[in-house]
Amino acid sequence: MKDELGHRMKQDYEDALRLYLPRRSYFVIRIDGRGFHKFTVGFERPYCRPLADALDHAALHLCQEIIGCRFAYGQSDEYSFLLTDFEQENAHLWFDGNVQKIVSVSASLFTGAFNKVFQSEKVAAFDARVMVISRRAEVARYFLWRQLDASANSLNMLASAHFPHKELVGKSTAEKHDMLHAKGLNWAKEPADFKRGRIVRHTGGSWHTDREIPIFNREEGYLDALIP
Repeated sequence: MKDELGHRMKQDYEDALRLYLPRRSYFVIRIDGRGFHKFTVGFERPYCRPLADALDHAALHLCQEIIGCRFAYGQSDEYSFLLTDFEQENAHLWFDGNVQKIVSVSASLFTGAFNKVFQSEKVAAFDARVMVISRRAEVARYFLWRQLDASANSLNMLASAHFPHKELVGKSTAEKHDMLHAKGLNWAKEPADFKRGRIVRHTGGSWHTDREIPIFNREEGYLDALIP
């Protein structure tokens, strides 16, 4: 009876919403900090190096766990991981493409690795989503989109560190640059990884973090070498 009941519970309920990714495509897992506008209150501004280091550590850890991971791109409180399963005839997809497993385990591993190294009385949490991108060109556009977002976030963080919110409401990107220049501040001179993000990639037999990445649509060969 136990086996029959267990089979029915799994078939009727547990498996009812089980979804699987299609095979032979590009997959992106994006992990975001949950409620990080509150979590980061009191942190170093405009950019917090220990926070970025902990995010990189978590990304490195997850890259080593994910089957088929090609590289990861991080900025602000997020990281995006590119997976493929077509480079070899017998290539496997992580958890056989089980969406629930992929998003729950990736968020769990990333959260655990981050909290292990980040020194704070607060406990960080991350959520995850997975998407299918069928065309290689669209994969490149996805990462360009995230990098454009990184630059916008970086400028806003720098401006917010020196001006009250009410003075920035409705200001264009050019106006924010002008306001900063009036105070002798130049966003272009800020650390490259805070302006453009970081890449975790596999070279020389191990994973490492590249903090001096180019602007993707100016040096297209950089992403082209990473996307299979």
